[in-house]
Amino acid sequence: MLVGDSLFELVPPHPLEGLSVVNAGFGGATAANVYASVASCVVLSALKENPPAKAVIQVGTNDSKTGANPVSVAEKTMAICLLLRSIGTEPIVFAIPPIEEKKTAFRSASVASAINDATRQACLRSGVPFIDPYVAIRGSNDVTEDGIHLARGAVVALVDAIRAA
Repeated sequence: MLVGDSLFELVPPHPLEGLSVVNAGFGGATAANVYASVASCVVLSALKENPPAKAVIQVGTNDSKTGANPVSVAEKTMAICLLLRSIGTEPIVFAIPPIEEKKTAFRSASVASAINDATRQACLRSGVPFIDPYVAIRGSNDVTEDGIHLARGAVVALVDAIRAA
């Protein structure tokens, strides 16, 4: 199961053929939005009836605005992990991609980095795997199309990491 925002929503299904994947990514979602969705009675009941073996969680990109609290985002991510663990699903958290500020006025690269740092630490404390699928492309040019949404090379890195998880 993919749990997150538009970065997951826009993952093309073709490269994931052969895997049984439920894509629960939705555009514009913050960590709090994703938590509320998973915690809703309807979704949680459906997940309890047929729990996925694993859930890859990537949230925080839409929280990466100046003034956001990275620790709060990390705590909400861990709350999502706890919900999923409660139904027997193994959570795996992915880092959010780099933000290219020159392409967007709405997000902060330093806040995104702080969210990743806080989330990595929270995962370590909670025993949840934390994977950075973008480690090989961080610092390169043109990781995104618009400052947030992934360019082709970054999508390939993300899909490879999903397949490996």
